[in-house]
Amino acid sequence: MKSTNNIKILIIVTLLSLTSCQKVLDIDAPTNERPSGVVFGSDDNAKAALSGAYSQLGGTQTYGSDLTLITGLAADELKTSSPSVRYVQLQNNTYDAINNSLIRNAWEDSYTSLYRFNAIIAGLSSANGVTPAVAQQMLGEAKAMRAYILMSLVSLYGDVPLILTTNVQETATMPKTPAAQVWQQIITDLTEAKEELADAYVSNNGSAQRMQINKSGAAALLAKAYLATGQWALAVSNASEVISNTTLYGLLPGTQLSDVFLANSRESILQLGSAFMGDTGYTGEGSIFIPSAFTSAMNFAIRDGLLNAFENNDRRRDAWVRTYTLNGVTTNQPFKYQNVDRDAATASGRTESVMVIRLAEVYLVRAEANARLSNAGQAVADLNVLRTRAGLAALPVTVNLLNAVEQERRVELFCERGDRWFTLKRNGNVNQVIGALKPQTWTETAQLFPIPQTAIDANPNLIQNPGYR
Repeated sequence: MKSTNNIKILIIVTLLSLTSCQKVLDIDAPTNERPSGVVFGSDDNAKAALSGAYSQLGGTQTYGSDLTLITGLAADELKTSSPSVRYVQLQNNTYDAINNSLIRNAWEDSYTSLYRFNAIIAGLSSANGVTPAVAQQMLGEAKAMRAYILMSLVSLYGDVPLILTTNVQETATMPKTPAAQVWQQIITDLTEAKEELADAYVSNNGSAQRMQINKSGAAALLAKAYLATGQWALAVSNASEVISNTTLYGLLPGTQLSDVFLANSRESILQLGSAFMGDTGYTGEGSIFIPSAFTSAMNFAIRDGLLNAFENNDRRRDAWVRTYTLNGVTTNQPFKYQNVDRDAATASGRTESVMVIRLAEVYLVRAEANARLSNAGQAVADLNVLRTRAGLAALPVTVNLLNAVEQERRVELFCERGDRWFTLKRNGNVNQVIGALKPQTWTETAQLFPIPQTAIDANPNLIQNPGYR
């Protein structure tokens, strides 16, 4: 009975907390908010609960915008002109456990969202009022999204508590779990999700969109997990499943690169947004990087090293980087999302959603895995698919494969939810690259963020990461 009551409370809090998303995005009130009696007693109520979990995740500061910002500053993509300590710490890789609210938010947003998806899994596993087919689909979605959050946590912090329950008596004092074990849980969740999810996008609110995960989304995330854990052949297999699904997915042509980040574009595999609330048409990332009519300064800009990484005539630089002059100062900003607010979205006619994973990344996952397997022909073929779209010459088979993959990732996936930061760490050259860029401040331990002091104070079994006090 206690477990059921906890789930009821959780769902109510999930639905009511959606209004707090207005701190990041101007989101309308929920159109189908349930009263306090929301339980897993029917298909509709269960779907509303899952929609709430999706919307809460997309509405957090971290997953709505800051994941790109904090990793871009920590890596070699972004620089800040702001005097704010939290930004300067990230840019210099001198972050601490007490004074950086962005790092604290990433931890708290992740575990808050993890708790909600755990509650969905627990509720559906014991629900009698939900149609079995509906319960299976929703279980797959919740497991896949739990895996995505765990993937973000372990990539940012390393060893982290592996929370798979809503029992706060268990979780309050849970110690860290080794990263390898967390990755294994990620793979288990995604493997099970692939078996439970439908091929098509199945909406919880009557309008199928790519803001809810399907079988290919689970396969794409699984390919990333296998790449991260060195299981190259399995990464190739799962990536190939997604790439071969031409009914749903296809790379947009080079002349339409500006449309890649539109909601429900054919290149999108999974996006974040409001699953059952009014669309805003813009993203938190757009509001951070694009100046508004009231902006007096630009706080963030692309580093020269990234700009120089683009080859001449690369269409991606033209489409996804904007040069902007404000008060006589010219800077370059990420321009993958072009709407700064709702008014801009209305004026542009563009409806944008935050991209979690897209088809181009899956090509790059397969290319890297094939490179690791010494399958040069297959790796180069995938790289050339993206280069041809970008208007660049094809690479020869004799190219240094791993260097070529890292280069293509850098210019294709720049400022996309930490890809550059995670790639440098996965490839083992983060010390070399970031150390050379920031020799006065970089330390090897900075490749993992500190566990927020608030979390350590609350949990006597939680140990700080090396290099922090």
